[in-house]
Amino acid sequence: MMNQLRRGVGSFTVKLLLGLLVLSFVVWGIADGFGGNTGSNVVLSAGKTDVTTSEYQFTHNQAMNRISQQLRRWPTPEEQAALGVDQIALSQLTTDALLDEQARILSINQTDQEVVRQTAMDPTFQDSTGNFSLTTFRSLLQNARVTEAQYLTLQHGLARRGQITGAVSSGFALPEAFTTALGVYNGESRSIVYATMAPEPESSIADPDETVLNDYFEDVSEDYASPEYRAVSFIPLVPETLFDPASITDAEIETEYQANLAEFTTPEQRQIQQIVFADTAAAEAGARELAAGRSFQDIAIDMGRSAEDVTLGFRSADQIMDAKVREAVFAATLNEPTGVVDGLFGPVILRVTDITPASSRPLEEVREDIRQQLAALRASEQATKAYEAIEDIRGSGGTLAEAAQNAGLELVTIAAVDQKGRNPSGVEVDNLVGGSDLLTALFLAELGMPTQPVNFATGSYVFFELTDITEAKERPLEEVRDAVIADWKGEEADRQLEARANALRDRLLAGESFADLAQSEGLTMQSAASLTRASGPQQIGEPATRAAFGGPLGHVATAPSGTTGQWMVLEVTEVNAPADPASSVTAELKTTTSNAARDDLLQSFIGRLQADTPVSYNQRAIQSVRGSVQ
Repeated sequence: MMNQLRRGVGSFTVKLLLGLLVLSFVVWGIADGFGGNTGSNVVLSAGKTDVTTSEYQFTHNQAMNRISQQLRRWPTPEEQAALGVDQIALSQLTTDALLDEQARILSINQTDQEVVRQTAMDPTFQDSTGNFSLTTFRSLLQNARVTEAQYLTLQHGLARRGQITGAVSSGFALPEAFTTALGVYNGESRSIVYATMAPEPESSIADPDETVLNDYFEDVSEDYASPEYRAVSFIPLVPETLFDPASITDAEIETEYQANLAEFTTPEQRQIQQIVFADTAAAEAGARELAAGRSFQDIAIDMGRSAEDVTLGFRSADQIMDAKVREAVFAATLNEPTGVVDGLFGPVILRVTDITPASSRPLEEVREDIRQQLAALRASEQATKAYEAIEDIRGSGGTLAEAAQNAGLELVTIAAVDQKGRNPSGVEVDNLVGGSDLLTALFLAELGMPTQPVNFATGSYVFFELTDITEAKERPLEEVRDAVIADWKGEEADRQLEARANALRDRLLAGESFADLAQSEGLTMQSAASLTRASGPQQIGEPATRAAFGGPLGHVATAPSGTTGQWMVLEVTEVNAPADPASSVTAELKTTTSNAARDDLLQSFIGRLQADTPVSYNQRAIQSVRGSVQ
C-alpha cells in the first residue's frame, strides 16, 4: 500500500493537484487560516502563543456540529451548557496552545510541503486508484464545513504538535511486571458458598407512625411533585391518512394505463448469433458459402469459434446499439442467415434462432397496482397542498384552527400532557401524533411565540401551538399518602433485609459454620466454583462478584444478589492464582491498557506544561464568541 501511495504522489496528475494545494498556501497563507491575531480577538494565551476568537469559534462550531448530528437538530443553549460545549472547546484549545508554545520554544515546525504531502497521502482523500483526488478533498471539507485554508492550518498544527507528543510517548511500553500483575488479577478464580434471602412481603410491615412518615416525605417530596403540564393544539399532516384508493376511478386507471403502456409491455426479444469478419471480402465469401448450403455453425468453426462464442443471447431492439445490426436482426427470418451487415465493429453476418413475441400485461392484471400508485400520488399532492394552505394562514396571522379549516384537516386539542406523554391521571396520551418529537418541541416552545412544524417521519408533519402551561408543583402528603406509605414500606423491607444479611455475616465472622447458619435460618446453601472477575457477574451478579473478590480465603461478605430485590451472604472457600498469568491478558486488553497508560503519560506531560507555562483567558472575548454561536 505504501508503494502504491508513493506511486500516486509521484504521478503527473497528483503533482499538479499538489501544486494547487501549495498555491492555496500562497493565496491564504497557512498561518492565517483563521485570521490574524490582535489583542482584542485573543481568547487565551499560553506564554507567547495566542488563540484567536476565530479559532475558538471554529473549534466550538465543530463540537456543535458533532452534537447536532447526534441530536439531528441544533442543541439549545441549555443543552450546550449541560454538555459543557464551551469547556470542551476551551480545554482542547488550551492543550493545543501549550503544545504550540513548547514547539515555539524548541523551534519545532513543519514545512508547508510536508503538510501538503501528508494530506495527499491520507487515504480519506484518495480515489479508487490510490491517487489524491482534489474533488474528494474539497467535497469532504465542504461537508464538514471546513475551508481548505482552515484544514491546512489545522494539519500544520497537528503535525507540529505531533512531533512533541510523539517524542514523549514514542517507544512507550508497559513494564512486563504490570502485564503479569494484570494477568494475575484477571486470571484469579474463586469458589464460594452462599445463600440468598428475599425481603419480607410489604403487607407484613406495619405502617410508619406520623413522625416517621412526615420525616420520610420531607426528604422525598420532590419525587411526588406534580410535573409541568402543557396544553397543545395541533394539526397532524400524515400522507398515509390521506391515502384513499377507493377515490380513484376506473376512468383514471384506464387513462394512466394507456399513457404508460410501455411500462406494462415486454418488447419482442430475439436470440441472436453473430459472426464478425475481418473485412468485407471475407464476409462476402462467408455469405456465398452459406448460400451454397454450409451451416452457420460450420462457418463459425472454420473461423475457430464455438457456438458460445457467436451466440449473443436474447436482445430487444432497444438493447442493440448498432442501428444497422438492429434493423437486420428484426427484419431477419427465423433461422435464416442475413446478408453481410456493415456493423460498427466490422462486417457481420447474423442469424436469429429464437423469437419471444412482445407481450403486454392486460389492464385487469395491473388495475389494482395502478390504483395504489395513483392513490399514493394523490395523497402526496394533497399533503403538499395542505402544507401550503396551513402555512398561508399562519403566515398571515391566522389561528391554527383557521389553518386546519383552510387545509381541510382535523385540529386536535390536548388539555394537559407532561414530558413523558402522560395526562394528569398518569395515563399515556394515545392521540399524540408525532410522539416524542412533538413533546420535545412542545416543551421547548414559549407561550405566544410562533412554532415550526415538526417533521417526525418522511413527509409527515405536526403543526402545533402551545396554549397553556401548568407549572410543576409539590403535592401535599395527604394527596399522595398511599403512594408514600407504599414506597416507605418497600424501602423498609429492603433495609430489614440488608440488616438481616449483615447479622448473618457477623455470625459467620464469629465462627459459626455456613452449613449450620443456613440450616438454622431455613436457607439453601449453594456453591459457585471457579468464578473469575469476568464470569462472576453472569452467575451471581456484579455486586456479589466484587464482594467475593474483596478479601482473602475465608472472606465473608454480603451484597445484593443477581436477582433483583434479594441479598446474599457469602464465604470464599477457595482462591486459585492462574498458572500462566500472561494467557489471561488478551492482545486487545494489552493494547487498550497500553494506550490508556500512554494517554496518562501525555496528560501528565500536558499538566507539567500547564504548571510551567502561564495561561491567561480573555473572558470578554470568550463571552463574545459564545453569544455569537448560540
